[in-house]
Amino acid sequence: MRFLRFLALELGLRGVVFTLVGTLALVGLYLASVGASADLYLKTFGAFWSMVTLNPDFSLETAGFSAGEIISSGAAITFPLALVSLLFLVVIALVGASTSASSTYLRTVQGGRKAVGLGAVGGLLASLLSAVPLFVGFWLLYGASGMNPSPMLIALVVVVLGGLGWDAARFLTLDMKRQIDTTHTLVFSTLGPAVGRVLPLPGTVTGYLLNSAAPRFIPYVAGKVPAIIGGVTIAEMVFNFPGLGSTLLDALVNMQTDTLIAAVFVLLAVNALVTFLVKSALFALYPRWYEKAL
Repeated sequence: MRFLRFLALELGLRGVVFTLVGTLALVGLYLASVGASADLYLKTFGAFWSMVTLNPDFSLETAGFSAGEIISSGAAITFPLALVSLLFLVVIALVGASTSASSTYLRTVQGGRKAVGLGAVGGLLASLLSAVPLFVGFWLLYGASGMNPSPMLIALVVVVLGGLGWDAARFLTLDMKRQIDTTHTLVFSTLGPAVGRVLPLPGTVTGYLLNSAAPRFIPYVAGKVPAIIGGVTIAEMVFNFPGLGSTLLDALVNMQTDTLIAAVFVLLAVNALVTFLVKSALFALYPRWYEKAL
């Protein structure tokens, strides 16, 4: 019963309903901003229905275009880029939090100083990178790789620059540090475990701290999915990737409402799907925390 409620809420309401209503709302705002006529509204909403029902004659403006083709472009380009960016975000947060939390732990428990210095240097470097605007990172990437950068580099730039990675590491670090002085952590440390300075591996102190912080960190990651997909979409526009970003830009410039509907719909669907995957991890690993978050 709990699982069915989870599916109804996350996949049904926050997935399907959010995508459908969001598409209509955003496209409606676009039509209002360009002063569209009533006939164009009717035509656009008719095209929306044709797309939802996967009508092969969906596009009347672009020859040879179909809803399936644009969905495929989103699945092949935008969705994998978003997942890789999300993975980079989590790894950066884990490494940054482990380095900083282990430094604090060593200073508190063992009086270590060298590790504290390394943690401070890492924090300063992360702060400097987060201060670099995302468009500057794309400009530098263009200068280094031209119009054909590696998708991995794009995903890394989306997370490292602009503050996403730094903010995630800071959130997890503060949460893990709050657990250091707790009784259960001090008891665990008496067993003589490894510290885990780089990664919070199982059986290490930082791994133990992560277990306590994970129920709060996973919802945080879910909240960052729209920002990640936004960065990926901008990258697709800048580097002319055949994904949703370039499709959306072409639709806006050429006022192709059919293409705009499909691009917005798939973009919101990708956002909902990635968020659903993150929420599924929270539900599977920490069901009680998921219930508290409702």
